Amino acid sequence: MTKIKLVEIGEYYKDTLNGKWLLKGNPKIDYATQEFSNKILVDEKGNRVGKVLEILGNVKEPYILVLPLIDKKPEGKLYAQIKEKRGKKK
Repeated sequence: MTKIKLVEIGEYYKDTLNGKWLLKGNPKIDYATQEFSNKILVDEKGNRVGKVLEILGNVKEPYILVLPLIDKKPEGKLYAQIKEKRGKKK
């Protein structure tokens, strides 16, 4: 069974061209060491709202380009679903 961990990734910032969203990323996360591309984003209620396409900007002010999965803009904090890896049983 795979466990899923939620990581606070940021908040909605604005719409971009071609209907994508730009999120203001959480500066406490080291995006260089953890892979967030293609991760599903959920809102505070657990609803799937988008998919991470790319991390932009610098370390102090990261931005995240997201492909929306819903029509309306998300409110509040957004979380990435991260599958936790478990060691194999012997």
